[in-house]
Amino acid sequence: MDSTLKSTLKSTLKSTLKRQIPYLIGGTITGIIMSYYYGFIFSIIVNSAIWFVISTVVNKYYWNYTGFKEEMYLVKFGLSRVMES
Repeated sequence: MDSTLKSTLKSTLKSTLKRQIPYLIGGTITGIIMSYYYGFIFSIIVNSAIWFVISTVVNKYYWNYTGFKEEMYLVKFGLSRVMES
């Protein structure tokens, strides 16, 4: 792979992760708390819905970003890493 392309991919990955990490941390913390009180399956469904709404609103109004390009990029990046192994 071309070094310019690699550096572009790395910078895209860094900016994408910068915006996604707060949601991952928040979802993990609230998921642990909810699963303690309400059970695992309930916490997965409700926690995912809550953090999806939060991330959509924050992305729309704070980052001025709508859509799922970044999420799809992370999925593709993860799958490419898995397929390389």
